[in-house]
Amino acid sequence: METTPSHQSSSHPLAIVGLVLGILGLIGVLPLVGSIGAVIAGKMAQKEITQKPAIYGGENLARAGIIMGWIGIILGVLICLLILVAFLFFIPIPTT
Repeated sequence: METTPSHQSSSHPLAIVGLVLGILGLIGVLPLVGSIGAVIAGKMAQKEITQKPAIYGGENLARAGIIMGWIGIILGVLICLLILVAFLFFIPIPTT
């Protein structure tokens, strides 16, 4: 007969925060700031989930937040580089 734990571990609050920040960073509500926050919150949640698995769950939520955070960071940096290239090469410089 299988034994089940008397209580289930709930998702770590930072894992949920990381997921939400990752989503907000990707859809453009909090570009770069939300994505960086997602990576930080997700890593902190993963560390604590690993240390206290009986108390916390949500490893997949934390991982999803980290992944979305990194995608948001990469997209943000690429957009900034594209804007910089546009200013450097495609904006005419007035000559007198």
